[in-house]
Amino acid sequence: MKITGLHICFEVASVKRAMKFYAPLTEAAGFTASFGDGKNHMGWRNENIMLAIGTAKPRRVTRKRPTGKEFVVSDHLGLSVPSRGDVDKIDKALKKAGFKPLFAAQEYPEFGPGFYAVTFRDADNNIIEFCTRPTGGKKKTA
Repeated sequence: MKITGLHICFEVASVKRAMKFYAPLTEAAGFTASFGDGKNHMGWRNENIMLAIGTAKPRRVTRKRPTGKEFVVSDHLGLSVPSRGDVDKIDKALKKAGFKPLFAAQEYPEFGPGFYAVTFRDADNNIIEFCTRPTGGKKKTA
């Protein structure tokens, strides 16, 4: 079976508040708005990947804030990009929007040779990582 797409939806307390994070992130990552009213839900698409946010009443999901000292944040969205420049583009866009990375843009050799990533959290403690690793040779999985 060939999987032809992926979508993920994060529950947020306020779509309006969440847009301060997701608007610069999706723009820098090349997503385009594909649906939503900007009040209760919003979705973006980048080829075969769809990212959505929405509210639920009553709220179903709350996440504890990660400390940044974790080795692995078990529930996060990790997106692979072609280059370090792409990772740095996300880093720059979110920093410009006032967000501090949970894990800074740098190499993380514990996840394999050349693994380079940046990780951010939104206001609802949803975690998104952008990463890249060199092509060629044997790859270790994260």
